[in-house]
Amino acid sequence: MKTPKRLFLGLFLLFTFLVLSVLGFLVYFIKSPEALFFQYTFLFFFIALGIIAVFSLLALAFASISLLRGTPPPGLNRLVKKTMVNLFPIILQLGKMLHITQEKIQSSFVEVNNKLVEMKNKKVSPQKFLLLLPHCLQDENCPYKITQDPFNCHRCGKCPVDKLLKLVEKWQVNVLVVTGGTLARRAVKKLRPEYVMAVACERDLSSGIVDSFPLPVWGVLNERPLGPCRNTKVSLNSLEEKLGEVLDK
Repeated sequence: MKTPKRLFLGLFLLFTFLVLSVLGFLVYFIKSPEALFFQYTFLFFFIALGIIAVFSLLALAFASISLLRGTPPPGLNRLVKKTMVNLFPIILQLGKMLHITQEKIQSSFVEVNNKLVEMKNKKVSPQKFLLLLPHCLQDENCPYKITQDPFNCHRCGKCPVDKLLKLVEKWQVNVLVVTGGTLARRAVKKLRPEYVMAVACERDLSSGIVDSFPLPVWGVLNERPLGPCRNTKVSLNSLEEKLGEVLDK
């Protein structure tokens, strides 16, 4: 089940409120004659936090407006996304302090990211599109390695890989099967696509979105009926629907 976008946005709002509270605290010390020796230190932190607060407020306001209206603010989509990407690790830690599982925050972040990516209405050719798949979609007992070449799959039908390759052949897009976030980032750097659709768990998707910025990455959470990293599944209908929306054919 998808985690609502409001979880990540709510934590982002809480972070912004905490920054503004600290700013108010610093104003008191900057104006206090007893703290004259530390005034320049406090002033430095005030300016630094002030910049963070301004960008946080802008990102939160424009992201919320965009999600409500369904259209991105002119010229500000990149600013919103960059701010959220840079502050994402802090939001994760804030959620941890509040005993919110990282998976829920990561999932919510992916949902917010996907909506912002969708609103750009970017169209790309199949040659500039990359579908990234996790190796855990393959049957765990399969003897054929597909991380070097996905088409090494023998199409037995025991796992989703056969149907995924049929989808790839139908739409003529690039596809890679990777074993983790590091290899996924290397693949993106090597192929230089203009649009990536990635299937993975919450952790790999969120870290991939952050590391790949400003490249648009649309994330699809895999289904794990047997637990993480083992015989996972993915909705083929969701993938094909998105291919139809994004590809310029």
